[in-house]
Amino acid sequence: MKQSARTPSFWQVVRAIAGREIALGSKRKLVRLLFLMSILPPIILTVVILVRMAVESQLGGDLGWDPMMNFLKFQAVPVALLALGLGAPGVARDRAEDVMFLYATRPLLPWQYALGKMLAVAVPAAALMLFPGLLIAFLRMTVTAQISAGEAALMCLKLLLISVSGGLAYAGVAVGASAAVKRARWALLIALTFFVVPDAIVKMIWYWSEISVGPKSAIDLFLDSSFPGINPSLAGISLVILLAYGGLGMFVTTQRVKREMIP
Repeated sequence: MKQSARTPSFWQVVRAIAGREIALGSKRKLVRLLFLMSILPPIILTVVILVRMAVESQLGGDLGWDPMMNFLKFQAVPVALLALGLGAPGVARDRAEDVMFLYATRPLLPWQYALGKMLAVAVPAAALMLFPGLLIAFLRMTVTAQISAGEAALMCLKLLLISVSGGLAYAGVAVGASAAVKRARWALLIALTFFVVPDAIVKMIWYWSEISVGPKSAIDLFLDSSFPGINPSLAGISLVILLAYGGLGMFVTTQRVKREMIP
């Protein structure tokens, strides 16, 4: 007697949703272009560091210029665009094509669907933000011998936390906006407003405030408050803001598909 197929595990379901979304995104020319833009800064960074080392060895002194913060902040821009390119069409496309009911016929819960869509954006975004930082830590520990292995490990841990929380924030903004509408262009417009409007409102109310509440500016604040030392209060506020974007996107997506994922 033939046995029935085993019910897929939670991770298999989520991984299938995320993998399908990444595969669909990789077929779009815009997403491929944005991906190339996001890997260009680390390449430039490597060249800059090597040139800087050569100049310092010729001059016999330190130039007093550290490119790390500028490159890490700049890297968050193309990664944000890539996140929007991956996340904005996802849920909106499924809703526009009226295929949500098909997901309800499978062993898939609304929150699993939402998590899969989120991870399809968060994982690539976090990896692309983390890579330049790991490259800098490796070069400083090995080639330039500016930091010890322990300092490099601490630097990598900080960057990992910033990258993961930033990736979740980008995913929350992109996927949450996609779940709110049925057209990717409207989802993109809604998502872009979160990069501008929250900070503008805060500046209007508290002009001298150091707090940045937009996803990109919160990442910048997290970086500034974590290097070279750490400001626990500002770093903590930045972390909460970024995780809030991720949580909000997850909640909005789950609630939306729960109403439409009906067989």
